Amino acid sequence: MGFPFSEPTWDVVTGAMYMGAGSSMPSIFTWVSIVACVWALWAGNRKEHSLYSEYH
Repeated sequence: MGFPFSEPTWDVVTGAMYMGAGSSMPSIFTWVSIVACVWALWAGNRKEHSLYSEYH
């Protein structure tokens, strides 16, 4: 595939490199990732408590 610029350094990059820049997409992605992390912590904690209570 190769490097998309004429020289292989990041010095030629000016501006955002994804389509959602300048819109509400970064905040939406942030909130989606926060919800996913909180859910994973909640689900893991619930599972650990259920397994712990089985053996103690």
